[in-house]
Amino acid sequence: MVIVDRALDGIDVDLVRIDHEEGAYLATRHLLELGHRDIACIGGPAHTRVAQMRLAGYQRALREAGVEVAADRTQESDFTSTGGYAAAVQLLAQNPPSAIFASNDMIGFGVLRAAAERNIRVPGELSVIGFDDIQMGRYVYPALTTVGQSIVQLGETAAELLLRRIATPQLPIDQRIVTPSIVLRESTAPVAGTFAQYR
Repeated sequence: MVIVDRALDGIDVDLVRIDHEEGAYLATRHLLELGHRDIACIGGPAHTRVAQMRLAGYQRALREAGVEVAADRTQESDFTSTGGYAAAVQLLAQNPPSAIFASNDMIGFGVLRAAAERNIRVPGELSVIGFDDIQMGRYVYPALTTVGQSIVQLGETAAELLLRRIATPQLPIDQRIVTPSIVLRESTAPVAGTFAQYR
């Protein structure tokens, strides 16, 4: 057996997963490098390990940049567009942030909808970045900048681990962590009034 994407408590087997914390860190760093300092986060269910790791990456990037991690800039969602929309409505109601890190692309789609309904231009007035690089992200408007995890790479690595385990069952447990990368599209831009550049 090889587990893909997330560990399961009490099951000690080969594992291949994305580096959720590093991906969220990279997403938040991308927004910081564009000059954003008021960056909100819409996370997944707080009891899930994936949501916890992605929130930790967001917080780590802000702390490294000397930016306050404000409690009122973090909303919990359920990894759906409906949840992302509801959380974004709260964030955009008064004193909206200049950027939102959505903990997955589905949340990001909800954010784009909430912004459009309020005539908030993305990315002119609000930058939005997601996580997962699902195919739909290329076709929403504006196309969603995201953190990409190579599904092909995850699958190939899982197959490699499974074949090794079948050939040599006594091998030590092997856990592979795949580092994601930023997929630049149209939903992020330098914060209004600055000349921030990519680094």
